[in-house]
Order: sequence, then C-alpha cells, then structure tokens
Amino acid sequence: MLRCTRSWLAPLRALTHDRVTDKKRHPLTPQTEIGEPFNPNFGFEHNKLVKFRARNSFHRQQILRRLCTDLVRRDHAIVAGARGPALRVVADSIVTFAKRGDQESRQQLAYFLNDPLLVDKAFDEYPRRFADYHGGYTMMTPLGAVRRKDNVRMWFIEFKNRAMSDNHKGEDYSRGPERFFLPPRVIETERGIVRPPHMQMAFDRWASKFKTAEFHSWWRERHTKMRYWGIRGVPHPAEVEPLWTEKDEEEWHSDLLASAGGGDASYDLDDAAPTSSPGGANPSLGS
Repeated sequence: MLRCTRSWLAPLRALTHDRVTDKKRHPLTPQTEIGEPFNPNFGFEHNKLVKFRARNSFHRQQILRRLCTDLVRRDHAIVAGARGPALRVVADSIVTFAKRGDQESRQQLAYFLNDPLLVDKAFDEYPRRFADYHGGYTMMTPLGAVRRKDNVRMWFIEFKNRAMSDNHKGEDYSRGPERFFLPPRVIETERGIVRPPHMQMAFDRWASKFKTAEFHSWWRERHTKMRYWGIRGVPHPAEVEPLWTEKDEEEWHSDLLASAGGGDASYDLDDAAPTSSPGGANPSLGS
C-alpha cells in the first residue's frame, strides 16, 4: 500500500499556523509575521467572517479594496451589514503591515490599495500613530438607525488615536460635510491647522473627478437607469442639478481662506505667491 503524503495540506497549514512558533493562529488575528502575504480573504476561507453579498470571491475582494482605500483616505467609513466586521479586520491587517516598515510589506499593500499615494500615507503615519497599540487599531460603532430600504444595520468604522494624526487631527465626524467629496468639518479649537501638502494634493485629486461635466453626465445616466429599474423617488434626469458649480468653488475657496486666517490676502489659484489687496477683496475668486 502506498504511503499517503500530506503535501496538499501545506497551503492550508501555512495560512493557519505561525511559521516560527508552529502554533495555530486564529483567523481573525491580524497578520504579524514578516514575509507573510497579505490575504484579505483569510477570515472568509475559514468561515470566521460572514460573507457579504458579492458575485464571487474575486468581486468580494474588489469591494474590500475599494472600502479599505476609502477608509485610509478619509480615516472613517460608513458601511452596511456584514461589510463592517470584514472591513475592521482587514483594516487592522493594513496597520500591521504598515508598522513593519519593510519593502515587502509596502509592496503587498501597493498590490491591495487602489491609490499608491495612500500606501505612502499609511507607512508615514500609522507606525507613529499606533506605536503604543498592539492590535485593535479600528473602532466599529453601530449607527442608531438602520437602512430603510432593506433594514440593514449600518456601521461607522474609524481609526483610533486621531489626535496623533497629521492628516486628520481635529476633524469632527458628528456632522458630515455638505458634499461627500469635501473635507470633513474641523473642530473650532483646531481651526487653521495645516495639513501635509502631498496628502492635501492627493485628496484634491480624488475629489476633483466629482466636479467635472463627465461625472454629471454619468450621474444623470445613473438616474435614468434607476428609474428604469423601478426605484421609487428618483427624480427625472432633466431635473438633476450638478453636484458642484463654479460658484460653489469660489465660495468654498473663500471659506477655506477665511478659516486659515488669510482673509487680508488675495490668492491666485494659478500662482503660488499670494498678493495683498488694499480692501481685503479677492479679485481672483470673483466678486
């Protein structure tokens, strides 16, 4: 009788055991060993996380990539149903990889996140921000109301220790911004805080695509499809107004300069050097 080998168990054993101590690891424990690949489907493969609705495992991973990218960019996210626990576990693994600081971990996160600038943000901010933490980097809070259309629980997920963040210190999440692509509100005591220029540029680049005519055309086409699908309460595409206009851009820049304490200076958006005006007016922003 031939002797049965267990080589087919090697991939499974590599996922559930630590290579150094040879002890079984819980599937919800963040990945901590250097050289271990980033596996966002780990909890789903071992039935420790509820699989949220998706076409297949690849589509589920793409949804997690989009949610994690948005979470790293905005430092908070609002998700529904089973996506909340899954996003929390994967976000903890992202911080664990960022705290390693080696090139292999950076490459693993570059494969997973959709924006390469957010990989730099994670490796620049998270090691110092979570230096005193050994797990549990995210906080998941259930919102008071459920989603009306399908009665699903909504979750508010955010990273802890925001006071040590250079990019999100002083942000107030009790009320959302007027537009989802605008920066969040800032607590009154933190007015005038200066964000890192490269991360402000990354956020502006992400938000600029929602202020274009192409997005408005897609937005009207989306309303047409939703009316065709039979969704109630969707306005006619001809009645859909743009999410952002030039007047809104001027008012937003005026409020931004006023909050930064530059009310007596005139800024030209095409010129980095500010020019002072006698009456405090801003000719570049229109009157």
